[in-house]
Amino acid sequence: MIANGEAAANPSGGSPVSGAAASPGGGSPALASPVSETGEVESATHSSAGQASPATPVAPSPGSASPIRFVTPPPSASTNVDAEYSGEPLRFRAVDDLVGDTSPPGQAARVLDDLELHLGSAEEPPSFAAAEQEACWWAAMLEEMAVVEENRTWELVDPPIGCRPIGLKWVYKVKRNERGEVVRHKARLVAKGFVQREGIDFEEVFAPVARMEFVSLLLALAASRSWKVHHLDVKSAFLNGELVEEVYVQQPPGFVIASEEHRVLRLRKALYGLRQVPRAWNIKLDASLASLGYTKCATEHALYTRRTKGGLVIVGVYVDDLIVTSTEQRDIDVFKEKMKLMFRMSDLGLLTYYLGIEVELGRDAITLRQSSYAGKLLERSGMGECRACQTPMEEEVKLSKDSTAPLVDATRPHGASSAGCAISRTHGRTSGSPWGT
Repeated sequence: MIANGEAAANPSGGSPVSGAAASPGGGSPALASPVSETGEVESATHSSAGQASPATPVAPSPGSASPIRFVTPPPSASTNVDAEYSGEPLRFRAVDDLVGDTSPPGQAARVLDDLELHLGSAEEPPSFAAAEQEACWWAAMLEEMAVVEENRTWELVDPPIGCRPIGLKWVYKVKRNERGEVVRHKARLVAKGFVQREGIDFEEVFAPVARMEFVSLLLALAASRSWKVHHLDVKSAFLNGELVEEVYVQQPPGFVIASEEHRVLRLRKALYGLRQVPRAWNIKLDASLASLGYTKCATEHALYTRRTKGGLVIVGVYVDDLIVTSTEQRDIDVFKEKMKLMFRMSDLGLLTYYLGIEVELGRDAITLRQSSYAGKLLERSGMGECRACQTPMEEEVKLSKDSTAPLVDATRPHGASSAGCAISRTHGRTSGSPWGT
């Protein structure tokens, strides 16, 4: 049962599928509810103290077929509530009152459009229950927990009076290289930050990132001066941000400490999913680069520079991805070593793939491509088998406001979404071709 949502019961004796809290004063309930284990619908309400009391049906609203019936939940129903619940009495309704006549048992049938399939991946489990069955994902979760514990992200405490801890969940992602090959299985522990309230749980959330125009300018400068460009990645970067607010979270799924289930975690440092995390990490990184002698650009806040005896070192920041170039290779090596002393870093060597752009560093030129991204965009738009042409639309087309052509299907992935993707496609453009290579 999920409180502060609705708990619906299956009249055939099933368990609750969702749960709800009624408004004080006898207002109409927000949620649905289960029935008794005998399968009979009972006219009763269930208070927050767990006691059932008789309840009269709510008067039907105009146009309704029958009054709302309240039922008693089975003894096995749990009373878990989320952070939105504020103590209102819980009342329960039968499934029939929510969806009409009960449908046959089993999973509801749904017809999926072929273009919807790109939203999911068979390689990325949808839940913790599915991920814990696979050794690669379990190892990824252990790695994430090791980072959290090494970073001293939280401490286990008794929940303060009135504390409503934020829930945690696991998010799984397959990391690929520029050729689409799987290179890593990543499990991320994420806080359900959508329950946070601005002004109470957090204040500022903005954090600057490098603009693509700057990235292109940096690569053009490196190409003109024959500089090498290296790529660094900060592992679990957001976990390094330090919180100024007092935040409590639940223990993570699969890692609840035995006999300590009632306790919560007080965060010392940031956790993915919290609204203030990007800003906390950016403040930490900015202070770290300043301690190494780097100066932030006044007009491009994700650009840092430092003068050395050998010349100039330039660092570009995009969240946890850093690109660095310099007149001297030894200055780049020194920067890497100092950053590794401050954070857990992945040295990716010479830049080959950055923000969806394939980068090829030559002796006299730097070539940018977005072939892989373009292929994904065409597949998403249902044009994977289309033939190439020299113009972005059909030639000699006459447009008319009185067109009798079929209306565009708003549920298909085009329109504003495809326009934005096409604009991103131009980030890899070269001077010789408006669409890059």
